[in-house]
Amino acid sequence: MNHYYYASSPSMNTLFTTSELISRLNTNTIASCVLGINKINKLPNLYNLSHTAILLLQKEIDFDCDEDEIKDQVGILVEYENYSPDMSERENKYVRDKTVIYHYGDKGGLRYYIKKYDEFIKEFADLVYIDLNIQPDNQQTFEHFINKIAKKEENKWIKEKYSSIDNFNCQTFSIEALKELKPHFNLSNIYISNTDMVGTKSKKKLDILPLNIRSELLNYYRN
Repeated sequence: MNHYYYASSPSMNTLFTTSELISRLNTNTIASCVLGINKINKLPNLYNLSHTAILLLQKEIDFDCDEDEIKDQVGILVEYENYSPDMSERENKYVRDKTVIYHYGDKGGLRYYIKKYDEFIKEFADLVYIDLNIQPDNQQTFEHFINKIAKKEENKWIKEKYSSIDNFNCQTFSIEALKELKPHFNLSNIYISNTDMVGTKSKKKLDILPLNIRSELLNYYRN
């Protein structure tokens, strides 16, 4: 699952810093999320070998609204990979400027930062993405969410523990996030990003999802 530091830049043209947006999500709650699935390197048809990341939003997604109403929403992108603050000078600068936050500090691994909805789709969903609203009785603050699945003293999602061979990677983290958020899932909310590129015109939407992600999402299926 190593895709050689799939690095992304935080959204810079927003009204909030990463810390400020986290504070807002600690005052309000996470109301929706977007699961993005990206191909790794040049393996477009091997869907099980793909990178996953989650964007957390403080507003529910209105599936009947105009697309322009959602594309500028700003959320917290959370991902787990074999990242570290010193993997590049650019990354080191983001960390110094506190636009990228590593949950475990210098131990790397799990990180989060600001990302606009439309940027997330472009950068983290070149295979497929799923819009997911969270049930009202399970909406929670960012602090509660991140401390529930990533207690700092356990060092669960640090860089050193990342492994594609032992299936402890970005997909593993995404599944843990879904287990905690328990979002509503519907097939109509799966969006194939580029069917011409990946050759999936005749495939069912579920066929494009990695098997373990598909299995987890089906636990939250609603008509």
